[in-house]
Amino acid sequence: MGQEERVGWGNALPWAIMAVAVLTACVGAVFAGLVPTSSAPLLVGVLLACSLPQLIGGIILFRRGETLIASLSGLFGTTITLGAALTLWQQLKGEGITPEVMGFFWITLFLIGIGIAIGLGKVSWFIMAGIAEVAVSFLFLGISALAGSQVAGVIGGWLILIFAAFCVYVSIALVWAEHFGRLVLPIGGPVFK
Repeated sequence: MGQEERVGWGNALPWAIMAVAVLTACVGAVFAGLVPTSSAPLLVGVLLACSLPQLIGGIILFRRGETLIASLSGLFGTTITLGAALTLWQQLKGEGITPEVMGFFWITLFLIGIGIAIGLGKVSWFIMAGIAEVAVSFLFLGISALAGSQVAGVIGGWLILIFAAFCVYVSIALVWAEHFGRLVLPIGGPVFK
């Protein structure tokens, strides 16, 4: 494989994280109760649009051999983002759908998120903490869906909003690092070696 082929694939991670920032800001605002649920139908379009950078970015990251990050990007792009868009679309049809199955959806994502967060501890404590934080938001959303707890849903929404801010910071840190050829914004050192 020639040098040109190896350099041909750029780092798609910042792009994917920017899409996650946009979608989590919107979804977090709904779950936290900051916007009326009547605006929720607009989320379907946001979620579908934001899934593309994550899916394409995940494929590029797999191509680059970055399995852990590619898996996270693919998980957000398909299961979380497209899954949320499709389930929201179904709920908007008003066919008497109850949310209990989503409890298992969110709690499973919590477990996967914690597993991925631990792996990211080899990269950065800050990134590990951010992924663990959003995983905890999934736990609260799972509790909300299973127990019907509005408070748990609101807590989950606020945690998702915090994660959106985390994603903005990390994506800009990564873009600037690529652009300037060095880390400009700190993202923390590894926890594990």
